[in-house]
Amino acid sequence: MAFSSADLLISSLCVLSSLWLWARSRRARQLPHPPGPRGLPLVGNLFDIPSPQAFPWETYLEWGRQHDSAIIRVSALGMNVVVANTLEVANELLDKRSAIYSDRPRMVMLCELVGFGWGTAFMPYGDPWRDSRRMAHHEFSPSSVKRFRPNEHKATRRFLFNMYHHPEKMMDNLRHLAGATILSIGYDIDVKSLHDHWIVTAEAAADSISETTNAGSYLVDVVPILKHLPVWFPGAGFQKQARTWRASVDRLLNAPYEDVQRRLVTDEVGDCAAKSLIEAFGRTPKDPAYTDYIMRATLGSLYVGGADTTVSALGSFFLAMVLNPEIQEKARKELDHVVGSHRLPEFSDEPSLPYIDAIVKETLRWNPVVPLGDQLLFPLSVRQYVLIEGAPDVPHMLTEDDVYNGYFLPKGTLVVANTWAILHDAKAYPEPSKYNPDRFLRPDGTLDPSVRDPSVAAFGFGRRICPGRFMAVDSIWITIASVLSMFEIRKAVGEDGKQITPDGEYHRAFLCHPKPFPCVIKPRSKEHEVLLMELAQQDA
Repeated sequence: MAFSSADLLISSLCVLSSLWLWARSRRARQLPHPPGPRGLPLVGNLFDIPSPQAFPWETYLEWGRQHDSAIIRVSALGMNVVVANTLEVANELLDKRSAIYSDRPRMVMLCELVGFGWGTAFMPYGDPWRDSRRMAHHEFSPSSVKRFRPNEHKATRRFLFNMYHHPEKMMDNLRHLAGATILSIGYDIDVKSLHDHWIVTAEAAADSISETTNAGSYLVDVVPILKHLPVWFPGAGFQKQARTWRASVDRLLNAPYEDVQRRLVTDEVGDCAAKSLIEAFGRTPKDPAYTDYIMRATLGSLYVGGADTTVSALGSFFLAMVLNPEIQEKARKELDHVVGSHRLPEFSDEPSLPYIDAIVKETLRWNPVVPLGDQLLFPLSVRQYVLIEGAPDVPHMLTEDDVYNGYFLPKGTLVVANTWAILHDAKAYPEPSKYNPDRFLRPDGTLDPSVRDPSVAAFGFGRRICPGRFMAVDSIWITIASVLSMFEIRKAVGEDGKQITPDGEYHRAFLCHPKPFPCVIKPRSKEHEVLLMELAQQDA
């Protein structure tokens, strides 16, 4: 068969392209990996990896300094992990090259056995994830989330009343605030009690994430074939535990969504994300079963992504206020000038409350909710594990070989951003360990746009950035503004008559929460107490 000139040209181009790709791949493999601590034969850096309790984010930053590199590498038992210690590197890899840096590692226990594979944060990079993100953007874009501000305001009022009656239950009240806000926005479910069955269902499901990603987690994540062991097999107790968690996870995915569907029949559903998604995507879908599943997954992911993170951020806020009474005083002066003592702050007040904005920004920066993020397991033995922390929303996995700054990054590399290092960069934030909202303000008291906004790192990177970040900031803002308007937060006094200064310690696991600390939270005045009573009656 004779070849035309065009055929020969196309064939030649294909051969040359193949040779070029082969040569490029060969050159890449000859390039060095990013620097890092020298590992041992076979096990690599297995014994170098610090535990979450040992402030690993500081260790990774120090390794970067030792090697004069903004990017470092550790490996263990064939797992290759790259840590980006600066915003520039994180943006270059996870944002600008997001097309090949947006996959997820396999999490057998959590996603396959416990059943959390439907979580948007855990989905592999593919069509289901893209469709879920498209739905999330439909509901939670900067313009869309404003319609949920009444929900946030209502949940905040209940939180204030709960804090008035039970200030000693601060963390429980914060969990109720976060859960009630999300269930209201997601499904138009009105949650009045922390012990409401909807909160119990969601919390039980969320607990499985912390447990399956904590130190001493499950060997099945390292040896996936173990997932096929029957429950009765010796050492397969994880199967029984997975079944228990899976029941809660399935309820979170299905129960609130099906409740909305039942209420839609009788037109008893107000504006919420579930109703909006069903109307926008569920009326005439090409594949009804698939679309229904993606809607359930997108909505169920709201609680997973938003509840604990909000609790952690607001817990840090209360800790900061106890430790910095002068900041409270400055905030109260601004609030009294703009809001007064006869009403609560409104979102419409935000342009006139720059110091509250600065407090929100500093709260997100000071003690990041996830300093390095989720956890990846490196097996140490059959019964013991060590962890390396990941990225703010689960580590990103590289789907192709890549080269950055002369370093070779092979396909399958897990890439994580050192969020703590980015938000404690002394060049961007002088005296980074100090809680100082004034760093975000000009001398005239207005916000300084030249100061790096912590949201550039606090909510993740690239295509995996938190889709609910705008709603989260709104919820945190209205809560902080309302708390500072109504309450005085100060150190508790011990039996010896001396003030008790919190040690500022945190629980360090999947998320970082302040450890319980003593404090006094009470209405600022009798006038504020009367306002609280009036708000409670309005909400009854």
